[in-house]
Amino acid sequence: MTPKTNVRIIDIARMAEVSVGTVDRVLHNRGHVSENKRIRVEKVLKEIGYKPNMVARVLASKKKYTFAAIIPTFTPGSYWELVREGINRGLDELSKFNINIRYFYFDQHDKQSFIDTSKELLKKDFDGIIIATLMGEHVIELSQTLDAGEIPYIYIDSNISGQNNYAYFGGDSSASGQVAAKLLLNEIGHDASIFFAHIKLTYSEISVQMKARETGFMQYMQENGYKNKVYHLELDPDNAEESVTRLEAFLREQNEMLQIGGIVLNSRTYELVKLLEMVDPALCKKVKLIGHDAIDSNTEPLKEGKITYLLSQRPGEQGYNALMALGNYRLFNETISKDNYMPIDILIKENVDYYNNHKS
Repeated sequence: MTPKTNVRIIDIARMAEVSVGTVDRVLHNRGHVSENKRIRVEKVLKEIGYKPNMVARVLASKKKYTFAAIIPTFTPGSYWELVREGINRGLDELSKFNINIRYFYFDQHDKQSFIDTSKELLKKDFDGIIIATLMGEHVIELSQTLDAGEIPYIYIDSNISGQNNYAYFGGDSSASGQVAAKLLLNEIGHDASIFFAHIKLTYSEISVQMKARETGFMQYMQENGYKNKVYHLELDPDNAEESVTRLEAFLREQNEMLQIGGIVLNSRTYELVKLLEMVDPALCKKVKLIGHDAIDSNTEPLKEGKITYLLSQRPGEQGYNALMALGNYRLFNETISKDNYMPIDILIKENVDYYNNHKS
């Protein structure tokens, strides 16, 4: 039988031959109902497939929920601003249900910042947490504390296996790395050199997501017969002179190569573009770049042909879906799949202007 939400309490009372007050007490589990009457009411509810109007019930309860999001600080137009915009978009839809959110920001280049911010978060009680997982081992420590308090939490940006997170929204980082490898290898061929550019990070400091992308990238290369050396360049745009010198030295060493592939594992590809613009132009002609995230700083050099490919994983949708999932869980006890992967969008200069979701 099709579930009914528009049946009146008076109709149920008539069918069960009880009072309206008895039906109300059964529906809201308020007790003071004889076993015989309770059975009769529940039998009618089952026969008509009755489902209560959960939205109306939640609105009437006026219960308040406060969630938290722990994400990196950001500059205007950057990846994490898009994430926060997505969360706020979800908040707009859920605000009528008395849902609020508090943001906790950390420096993504400073592990101690994440530790300190986590401690501040744990001083308050929240009904659910959204966690950016850049600081892998420290995210696990935070997760274990939330587990002990039975507080649901959702990972975004990159997944960490083996944890008790309620859900994950983000890209499949390993698959993203494999896609990047296939695109770059098709562009430069098997005889080219490849370098990873770590912008403002040392190789040992790269995030969970970046490590997973690199693993997927290298796996594809090995499985498809790439035998040249893959280099790692640590570049700091705040020390442009030294970084340009390092880039030029590397490119000169690759003088015999017909093509050189460069990859940035996070959203800072535009920083590499700026550094290459300061390098001897003759050395840059061979370089083909692939990066991640369709932020404005990356899409402009993509359209100019300075970046060959961008891969996007819709950061705004990650934030939006994470908040909606927590809200629906708390409000309506709705459950979802644990792993929820975003599409891996491949952008080139010819299609980026038609990419309707590039700000999401």
